[in-house]
Amino acid sequence: MDSLDTSEPKKTLAQRAMTAALIITGAGILVNLVFYVTGMDMEMLTNPTINWLNRILLIGITFFFIHVALKSHRDEDLGGYLSVGQGIGLGTLAGLISGVLSAVWFYIFTTFIATDMMDKIQEVTLQQMQEQGGQSEEQAEQAMEMMSFFFSPVFFAIIIVISSTFFGFLCGLVAGLVLKKDKPSHA
Repeated sequence: MDSLDTSEPKKTLAQRAMTAALIITGAGILVNLVFYVTGMDMEMLTNPTINWLNRILLIGITFFFIHVALKSHRDEDLGGYLSVGQGIGLGTLAGLISGVLSAVWFYIFTTFIATDMMDKIQEVTLQQMQEQGGQSEEQAEQAMEMMSFFFSPVFFAIIIVISSTFFGFLCGLVAGLVLKKDKPSHA
């Protein structure tokens, strides 16, 4: 009689990355909505401390879930062994997927929910340009017109994908270094 294999099927690096990316994106959307509902989104534009705290929180969330996914992949799928390259691969892929999903969310959010968000970002930037650069209102507005593409949801979406992929890479590198365990070499 054949014995039944009741163990869980092994997951691929891509499956682990996808799971991590979905959780990271969900957590990021939740943080985004909390900031929006509480009015902290505007505070984040004008207060560098709150802006940095938000970034640190999102990077921390990203690192945590990439680390968890990588540890699960090592322990459950790879027999307890892991290379730094596998960490980089999982982190980068999770960052890319999360970046694409977050970019879609940002586009939907700024197009249908917070329709005035891009205008507010432009207003704050214009005000900062006038305060820091000593430019007249007319000069600052001309500069803003020339940079209008940089204040579009599409540009922000591109930046989100690039930065999420980069931070996924960094988180995967660090988690890979922490969790690395080489297979013993049999000489």
